[in-house]
Amino acid sequence: MDYFLLKQLGTISIPREKKHEPGESSVRVMENIASLRNFDYIAAESLVSDRVKLLLEQYLPEQEWQPCAFVDPQKQEQETFWFLPPISYVSEDVGFTNGLPCSVTVNNEDFAEKSSGIFYIPNPKGTPFVIVHLSVAESILRRGFCGLILERLPGRPGSGSKAGIV
Repeated sequence: MDYFLLKQLGTISIPREKKHEPGESSVRVMENIASLRNFDYIAAESLVSDRVKLLLEQYLPEQEWQPCAFVDPQKQEQETFWFLPPISYVSEDVGFTNGLPCSVTVNNEDFAEKSSGIFYIPNPKGTPFVIVHLSVAESILRRGFCGLILERLPGRPGSGSKAGIV
């Protein structure tokens, strides 16, 4: 089965909370909220836009999604992103090259039963990596999301190909 690493394309600086507890909403004051419109995925905290959330909800039914609202009180603007919910499935075998996942193994019996096609790979340096199945990747590509890229995990270190949306 084909899997892809979801990565942020480009950079953006967002205000962080000192102690954000998983499962809690977040409100953050930020200037230049318009810059957030160039992103549908912010990797630093696994945040997705409303548009991506609507898609991922189809693959993650009955999950609790927590909002992260960015507000600019002076301009009276707001953009809402959503924390990816906790995902319980863990891949059996993960290969790494230069600190990034390069391959994953999901048992055929697990797919569509235990695995939703979206899961995390722990990252010792911070936010976990988000991995999506080919079916999810195709849905992402068809919808024209911006500020993200999908990097194929081929199973062999150093032979990855990329599919992206700018």
